[in-house]
Amino acid sequence: MNRGAAVLVLSLVLVAAGLAVGLFVFQPIRESPAISVQGGYLVGTSSDTALVRAMSLSLDITLLWESQSGVGLFRINVTNIDTERMIAESDAQVTVVAVGYSSKTFEVRTTALKAELSLRHTSSDSIRFYVFGDSQGYQGGMQQIVLSANENRPDFLFHCGDLTPFGQENQYVSFTQALHNLTIPLFATTGNHDVRKGGDLRYLQHFGPSSYSFDFGAAHFTVLDTSSGNVSEAAYSWLANDIIGSSAEWKIVFTHIPPFDPRPGGNHTLGNTTTAERLMNLFKTSGVNIVFAGHIHVFNETIFGGVHYVITGGAGATVSPSSQGGTYHYVNVTLQGSNLLMNVIPLSPPILAVGTITIRGVLDSMTVSLEDLGTLTTIVGSSSFQNQYGNWGGLGEYRGVRVSDLVDMVGGMTTNELLSVSAFDGYQRLYSYWNVYPNDSWHSLQGDMILAYEFNETLGPTWQDGPRIAMLAPDGAYSNDDCLATSAPGLGFYYYPSAGALWVRCVVLIEVNHE
Repeated sequence: MNRGAAVLVLSLVLVAAGLAVGLFVFQPIRESPAISVQGGYLVGTSSDTALVRAMSLSLDITLLWESQSGVGLFRINVTNIDTERMIAESDAQVTVVAVGYSSKTFEVRTTALKAELSLRHTSSDSIRFYVFGDSQGYQGGMQQIVLSANENRPDFLFHCGDLTPFGQENQYVSFTQALHNLTIPLFATTGNHDVRKGGDLRYLQHFGPSSYSFDFGAAHFTVLDTSSGNVSEAAYSWLANDIIGSSAEWKIVFTHIPPFDPRPGGNHTLGNTTTAERLMNLFKTSGVNIVFAGHIHVFNETIFGGVHYVITGGAGATVSPSSQGGTYHYVNVTLQGSNLLMNVIPLSPPILAVGTITIRGVLDSMTVSLEDLGTLTTIVGSSSFQNQYGNWGGLGEYRGVRVSDLVDMVGGMTTNELLSVSAFDGYQRLYSYWNVYPNDSWHSLQGDMILAYEFNETLGPTWQDGPRIAMLAPDGAYSNDDCLATSAPGLGFYYYPSAGALWVRCVVLIEVNHE
C-alpha cells in the first residue's frame, strides 16, 4: 500500500471512530422526568436535580420520562438518611456524586423510560430510637442529643413537636442548623407552637407532612398531627385505617398533644375531650402498644387500657416542677423481640445568654431571640425615665414588642396574677396586670409596656442595656409621679421609689406569677 492510500485508510478509521465517540458522548439529554416518592417528601426540583427528604427508613423514588429519545440523566439529593446504613438499589445506572453528614446525591442514567431508585436502612434484631419534644427554640438540648446520637447510633430520632417558639423561618433555620452534623435520620411532627403565624407552611417546606406512617423491622410507626388541639374526622379516619391495617408486632404512635394530662388538676391536653376519649379507645381496640407525646414539659409513663403512654417534653422549654415530673431529658428506646426498654437520659438545663429571653405562662412557655422579636408586631416610641433622685435618663427612641403580646403567646394572665421580669444578673421586678394590659387611665401616663430590642437604631448586643423593659409614656417622660399613679399596692413605686427601677435591663426571663 502506498503512502497516500495508507493516509486515506487511516483518515477513514479516525472519522469512523470520531462518529462513534460522538454518538456516545453527545447523545441528547432528555427533559426532566416526572418524579414520585414513597416514604419521603419531594421538597423541590430543578431542571436536573430533585431534593427529597426521607420520612421513613425505606424510600422508593420513581423517575418517568415522556420521550424514549436520548438519555435520561438526573440527580437526586436524598437528605435525612444514615449514609452508612442506607443501601441503594436501582434498575438504572446509579453513581453517588456527593455525600454529606446525612445526605447522598445520586446520579441516575438510563435509556429506559422509567427508572427506580430504592433506599433501605439495614435492620437488625433490635430497633433503637430516641424520642423527645418541646425544644421550642433552645438548641442546647438538641446539640446534646445530636452528640449522643452520632456516638451511639440509634436507628432514628423522633421530635414530638414544638421545634420552634412560634414557627418563623429564622426559627426553623436555627433548629436545622443545630442538626447540621447529625448523621442519624430525624423524624418529627408539628406542635402548637410550630404552626403559629403561618408556621405550618414553613414546617411543610422543611420537614414534609406532619401526619404519616412507616414500617421498620417488627414495628409500624404512625405519626399523628395534633397541633391544632383537635383531630378532624378525615385525620381520624386516616389514623384508624393506618393502625388497623397494620399487622406489625409493635404498633407505635407519635404525636404532640397527649389525650390526657397526668398531673393532678392539669388540663394541658387536647381541647376536645370527646376526641381524646375517641383516640384512647382506638388505641386500645386496635392493638397500639405505645403512644409517645410531648406538649406537657415533663417525663411521665402511664398505662391506660393496656396502652403505654409516654410524655416526653423536656428538650429545652421550661419544665414543670420536679414534683410533677419536670426534667430536662430525652428517652432512649429499644425494642428487642417482645421486650421494651426505655432509659430516660438527662439533659443539661438551658443556659440563657443575654439576648435570649424565656417567656413563661401558667401552661406554656417559649424561648425567643432578638431576631425572633423582630418578626413580631413592632412598637416604636420615644421615652425616658426618672430615677429615685429625680434625675432623668434613658432618653431616646425605643423599638420593641408589647409585653402583652408576648404574654398572650403563652396563655395570657389574669387580673390577680403578677408578671415577674428578671435580668441576666438576677435583678427582678414585679408588675401588675394593669402594667401589662393598661386601661385608658394608666395608658395615658405609662403608655405601652414593651420589651425593647433596639435603642436609637442600635440593636443588642451592641446596645448593652438590651433587651430591656421600657414604658413608652405618651409625653415621652415616665416620671416618678407617673410611676406612683401606675403602681399596684406593694409593687412598683411602693416597693422602690423610682420609675427607672421598672426599666429592667438585659432581660432573660418574663414569667407569669400564678402562685
